[in-house]
Amino acid sequence: MTAGAEVTARSLRRQMREWRRGRADTTLYEQLSDAYIWVFSIVVIGAMAISALIQTRVGIATGCTAGPCEDARTSLVWASVAGVVAVALAAAQAVGPVMVTPATGAWLLTTPVDRGPLLRSRLLLAALTSAIGCGAVVALTTLLAGSSPAAIVALALLAAVLGSAAVLAAAMWQASGGRGTRRAATATGAVTTAWMLLIALDRAPRTSDDWSAGITGWIVLGVAAVAAAALVVVAVGRLTMLLRAQLVPGGSLLASLSGALAGLDLTLAYDVLVARRWRNRATVRPVRGGPGGVGALIWRDVVRLRRSRGAVTALAASLLVPYVVARLGLDGVIVLASALAAFLTGVWLCSALRTTGRNPGLMRSFPMTLATIRTATLVVPAGALAVWSLAAAPAIAHAVPDTRPGEVVPVAIATGAAALGATARWLLAPAPDYSQPLVSSPAGAIPTGLIGSVFRGFDVLLLLTVPLLVAPRADGALVSLALNAGVMAFLVHRR
Repeated sequence: MTAGAEVTARSLRRQMREWRRGRADTTLYEQLSDAYIWVFSIVVIGAMAISALIQTRVGIATGCTAGPCEDARTSLVWASVAGVVAVALAAAQAVGPVMVTPATGAWLLTTPVDRGPLLRSRLLLAALTSAIGCGAVVALTTLLAGSSPAAIVALALLAAVLGSAAVLAAAMWQASGGRGTRRAATATGAVTTAWMLLIALDRAPRTSDDWSAGITGWIVLGVAAVAAAALVVVAVGRLTMLLRAQLVPGGSLLASLSGALAGLDLTLAYDVLVARRWRNRATVRPVRGGPGGVGALIWRDVVRLRRSRGAVTALAASLLVPYVVARLGLDGVIVLASALAAFLTGVWLCSALRTTGRNPGLMRSFPMTLATIRTATLVVPAGALAVWSLAAAPAIAHAVPDTRPGEVVPVAIATGAAALGATARWLLAPAPDYSQPLVSSPAGAIPTGLIGSVFRGFDVLLLLTVPLLVAPRADGALVSLALNAGVMAFLVHRR
């Protein structure tokens, strides 16, 4: 770049591109070989997934022939449209949605150039990613709901347009601190939860997705597309108002998450999200007093639960899963779906377990044994999941042949206990061991122990729910609880 030449965003990007390409050490043949392996793997796995989805759709269609069941499936499709928009808004609030890497923030955003050309491509990429994700989820939901091919395409396109519009609207609000995004995400999530509650109670209004494949559906899609195009113009015009402090944190979060996921360490990714949440919250009101000894650990969990009302809300919202699955007529998967929902939302209750598990020095400072500390940190989550199990018992009763309380309640308790065991396994898992032998893969060499770290938690969940799936009665629940006791004893005593 000659002296005196005008410095523009395009010239800076071109200079960075030339610097990177000039130092690339991968040949074109190696790139094509890796691409061939990836494409072949995606085609094979995609064919298997499509076959499984078709078989699942046939099973749902044959097991759901009553009128209320069909209405619930159609209502679930519309609930999924609102749900993906809520998730898109929440994700946009977490990462920006317009963000840059720390290197870009230090090298480019500090230069006296127009930020619009630098950020436009990032905004459009975020909108495109949201559109693809929302469209894929709604297409999967409508496929499993038994909708017609035309309705699947129309609803998937509508969800894609709404998802991209949500990200574009979040970009408009980003300059003002993202308060509009937070309110919109909360409102959309509340609407989705209320709709799911109506489905669970069989009070949802009668809906249909046939009109989406007709002229009315395409008119609605066209109006949404025009609105999204208008949002593109407005959002791009406001990119110059974004500050560097509003752009770099999202890129730092994505960099940390990508590093954790590159190592297939899901617990580390969870730690990154928790650290980001409490860093944004900054301060809390201190609570003094309380019992001593082991009771102090339990009391601090109660205090932490009072500060994290979202954990209680998420666990209460997961109660809708077994009731919605029962309303859809999928009695065979109620137990598995219930345990999975409790596991995914129950992780939020176990902050103390994760904190003590990640800090051996902190554990040595307590005047008690390792097993005592871990057991104390599991008391509050166990109590919350026990209440959850009793509340989910009426829905789990659809999966039990004998609906007497003596048969249903043990199965419900064992389902909640399976979620607790899976959570303990996931949070107390040791860090991946990179000293183990390596396995060659298209992504490079991977330690053998690293592959199994992805399935931590889910393996225990499957182990503890198999007796409930094979024998959904009190005796199957006793077997599951016995296995759970052995797993928990091993986890709390392992160093």
